[in-house]
Amino acid sequence: MAEARSSFSGSSSEQHGAGTTDDADDLELQQRLEKIDREILQLTFENTVFEMNLERKKAEPITVSTNVGTSQATTPAGSSQDLSVAGGTSRSERLNRKRSKSRSTQGDFRIQLTLEQKIDIVNSELEQMKNEKNRRETTNEKKTDQLESDLEWVDTEINDFDSAVADFKKTRETSTDVRTKQLVGEKIERYFNERIKARESLTNKLRDRSSGLKRQIIRLEIQLKQKEETGETLHEVDFNQLKIENKQFLDKIDDKNIELILLKRQVGRATQLLNRYKDDLHRQNKELADTLQRIEKQINLYDHAEHDMVGAHAEHTRVTGIHCHLAEQTENYRVPEVLDYVKKKALLYNLQRDCEVWERKVEIAAMALQQSKQQWQSLQRTAQYQNSAGNWNNEQLQAR
Repeated sequence: MAEARSSFSGSSSEQHGAGTTDDADDLELQQRLEKIDREILQLTFENTVFEMNLERKKAEPITVSTNVGTSQATTPAGSSQDLSVAGGTSRSERLNRKRSKSRSTQGDFRIQLTLEQKIDIVNSELEQMKNEKNRRETTNEKKTDQLESDLEWVDTEINDFDSAVADFKKTRETSTDVRTKQLVGEKIERYFNERIKARESLTNKLRDRSSGLKRQIIRLEIQLKQKEETGETLHEVDFNQLKIENKQFLDKIDDKNIELILLKRQVGRATQLLNRYKDDLHRQNKELADTLQRIEKQINLYDHAEHDMVGAHAEHTRVTGIHCHLAEQTENYRVPEVLDYVKKKALLYNLQRDCEVWERKVEIAAMALQQSKQQWQSLQRTAQYQNSAGNWNNEQLQAR
């Protein structure tokens, strides 16, 4: 009984010791797992930096040093053979085998750089990032300045355009005749001439200022060369001041050049408008000449139709007299001989046929006269419209 009790107590103590060992192994595994996670994050960051440096310096050779442990030369086949041990071993023995395997294979497959190489790579990447940051800041500043200048230029153009439109509307309102509701060409022409002269004077002023600034830049460059030749030293503040002034002058020159280009464009548009008006005037004069020629032809046709109508009227009068005479003879008719009757009947038939023919001719001549009158009225209206339009265009062109 005592032996059984002692054996039972021994077995229970062994089980408690095995449970404590398992808990310690789990804690150690947890700690190792956290440490491996931290190492993985660190290695991932290092690999990212090294890949960036490698992509930037593909042509440069990279010196690496391998630390291979000669005493631990366990291959993957050997490790797999260690894992294929029979299942009768305990859990602690399996953990010990895994630890020994990780220690033995860790130095075989890892390629390491020296600390100096890592520091050099990190410093080069840091310098590259700083340069890239400075470059981007410079580019953004240039873009910002360009956008600001473009915005100012657009605002200036909008203001100039609005003022020009307002002036033109005011001039148009003042140059409208109250009675005829038509524009007076002299005021419009005077407005455009004054506008063109103002633009030309502004262009000349800007050209003079631009040439003056260029001469000043050349003079400053000559003075700077002379100072460099004589050996006079300039401080950094002077160079910065000169750079600022040069930049200001260049900006002014660019602004004036832009204004000059805009004025040239306005002059070109005004010239195009004038040429278009000249083409319109030439075309309308040609149309007027064609219209006058057609009117002359229609007048000739009208005169010919009137002459035909007069002849037809005289013929109608003659035929009417003959008809009346024949009617009178018919009333006073006495029965003639049969042969005389037949002859008179034939003559009457011929005269009736001639009368119908002449009546038809009279109707046709009347219809032709009506059509000619309608054409003549339409031509008169067209000629009056063309004359009024031509006179208005001539007045506009003379006013300009």
